[in-house]
Amino acid sequence: MKQNRKVSNKMSVVARNSTAVGAIVASGLVAAILYICASSSCTQLHNRVGAKEKLLERLEAERERESARWEEMKTPERLEQALAKHGLAMRYAKPSQIVRLRADGRPVPGQLSVAREAQRSRSAVTASYSAAGQKRRVR
Repeated sequence: MKQNRKVSNKMSVVARNSTAVGAIVASGLVAAILYICASSSCTQLHNRVGAKEKLLERLEAERERESARWEEMKTPERLEQALAKHGLAMRYAKPSQIVRLRADGRPVPGQLSVAREAQRSRSAVTASYSAAGQKRRVR
């Protein structure tokens, strides 16, 4: 009868070294692939940010030009020229016609123009009430 032989669990020196070298090479390849992917993503983001910054600079320059153009158009001389060009006869508001408002949108009390408007609105309500009553009588 044949004798059972024990299988040796001892690895040879070459097999042990090749496993360690293989693990080091594999981890190096994984690190290199991750580095390449990260570098590619960063390069793409850098290019996109650069394009957005150029667009922002261009839009800011355009806004500044338009703002300067608008400020030039708002000068009294330009406004008068535009009104004359379109055949409009307009004047600036008198101080009694200007209504100053609070931050919440209500008029500041004690203004002459506010008192006049309140008087006008009361008379308009009265006129519309009496006009409505007259229409009923006519029918």
